[in-house]
Amino acid sequence: MDLTAALLRIAARRPHVLVVAVPGAVPVRLALEAALAQRGWPAAAAPADADVLAVAGVPGPRLAAVAERIWSQVPAPRARIGITGPADVGAALDAAAPRLRDVGRQRTAQAERPDDPADPPMADLGEDRDGLTLDRLHVPLGPVLPEWPAGLVVRATLQGDVVQEAEAEVLDPGPPFAWPNAVARELDALARFLGVAGWPAPAARARALRDRALVVSASAEVDALVRRVRRSRTLWWSVRGLPTGPTDVAALLQERLGALERGEGTSTGRAVEELPDLLVGAELAAARLIIAAADPDTERVAVPGPADG
Repeated sequence: MDLTAALLRIAARRPHVLVVAVPGAVPVRLALEAALAQRGWPAAAAPADADVLAVAGVPGPRLAAVAERIWSQVPAPRARIGITGPADVGAALDAAAPRLRDVGRQRTAQAERPDDPADPPMADLGEDRDGLTLDRLHVPLGPVLPEWPAGLVVRATLQGDVVQEAEAEVLDPGPPFAWPNAVARELDALARFLGVAGWPAPAARARALRDRALVVSASAEVDALVRRVRRSRTLWWSVRGLPTGPTDVAALLQERLGALERGEGTSTGRAVEELPDLLVGAELAAARLIIAAADPDTERVAVPGPADG
């Protein structure tokens, strides 16, 4: 038996998938997440952990360049799929497994992969808020991370592990997406937050209820999920007092749970332009949790119009 072929067949049974979510392509992302959950294919934590790179939507030039860079970092066995519409999800995922099992394709992919395509973060010197001159490290977050808003890039300047400066933008914003159900949008945001907080089972439950809420009422099940989240002492201990601008992460989470209890979508995500003020002064380890709690709405970023003249 060809050992390589046998190992590739094993890898293709339950591949880890890294999703490049395109701003504005929410229906594609939702369909892809539902299909992955149904198949039991886990999300990849990083390019090195990925077997499949899935681009959900049609990326603009900047996000397409990011996808190319990430693809160069994915080790073999690997497969890449592009999904332009919700109806294409099943066929695209079906095509990924045979590519992963193709010995010739994977040997070629490994031979063509660059040795080290990633650039390390760069450091310089700068004054901290006490006037001391310390090393400053420039760290980009996004636009492709698990449980991350589509197309968002946050460029943070760190001294030690504290964010001293930050700027945020959305790469290639697409047409704004209007959720047909406000509760579904709240559940989508809650799922992302719970995933970042390290609570995967309730995160998966929130996604399943989100998909159901797009079709029928799921108020009883939503109330049960909210009660479960409220009862978690570990979760509240980890987020209470974690500052983000004028409030804290616990207050943002309470706002979202309250909106779900009322069956309303009154908890709106923060504007992308607000993120720097929410992140400055926070520790890097808390940055992703703050962003998940703030839920910046990258789907409603203004799309640049044609140049005058």
